[in-house]
Amino acid sequence: AALGTDPNATAVLNVGGMAQCGPHLPVSTNTLMGMEILGAALRRLPRAITILSLPPTNIGKSIEHIDFPGTIAYQGDTLRLVLRDIARGVAAAHFSKLVLLGSHGGNVGLMDDYFRDLRMDTGLRVYKVNVSSIANPPDLIPAAEAATGLHGGDAGTSLVLHMAPKLVHMDLAEGYVFEPSPDIGFSFKGQDVIEAWITTDLAPNGVIGNPLMSTAAKGALMFDAKVERLAELLQAIYADPRRESAPAQVP
Repeated sequence: AALGTDPNATAVLNVGGMAQCGPHLPVSTNTLMGMEILGAALRRLPRAITILSLPPTNIGKSIEHIDFPGTIAYQGDTLRLVLRDIARGVAAAHFSKLVLLGSHGGNVGLMDDYFRDLRMDTGLRVYKVNVSSIANPPDLIPAAEAATGLHGGDAGTSLVLHMAPKLVHMDLAEGYVFEPSPDIGFSFKGQDVIEAWITTDLAPNGVIGNPLMSTAAKGALMFDAKVERLAELLQAIYADPRRESAPAQVP
C-alpha cells in the first residue's frame, strides 16, 4: 500500500552506535547487529504490510567508551535532536508509526527518556524495542556472564562470529569480568540500585565480559531467536489499534 493510504504504515529506525568493542570486534558492532537482525526480520514479513527500514543512526550515545580510539559518540542532547528531526521527516512522509530499534546499550536511557517527546512533537505513535532484551535463549550464555557481560563479551562476540566472521579477530580477544553485587549493579540485571559507570572503571581494554567462550553456533541460535521475535513484534506493532478506554465500573 502507498504510505498515504495505509493507516498503519510503520518506519523502523535502528538507533545504533560506533564504539570500540575491544580489539577483536569492529567498531560498527552495535549497528551491524541491529541492521542484520532487522533486515532478516523484515524479510519474514508479509509483503502486503507497510513496514520499512530507515537508514540507521550509525553514531549513538557512546560516551562511556570515549576513552577508547574508534569510538565516535553524540552527546545526549545531540542524539535527541537527531531523533527529533528524523521523526519529523517520518511524519511528513505519511507514516503513522515509528519504531526505535535500539542495538546499543548506551542509547537505552535516552530512548526511554525521549520517545514520548517524539510522540508529542510529531503526532506519530512511537514504540521502542531493544535488540539485546528480546528472545535470549535460556542457558545459552552462562548465568555469571549474562549478569556481568556488558560490552564485547560472549553474547556480542558470538553474534558477530555468526553474522560477519571475517570481522572478528579471536586471536586478539581478551575480556575482563567482575563479581556482581546482589544489591548494586551497572545495568538492571537483577539489582535494585544502579551505579553510573564508564568502561575504564571495569575493563582496561574495553571488553566487559568474556569473549573467550564465544562461538558462531551460539550466535546463530541467538540471531534466529531474535529475528523470529522481532518479526512477531513488528507485525504486532503494525496491527496495533489505538486503545479504547471507558469509565471504570464498581466491581
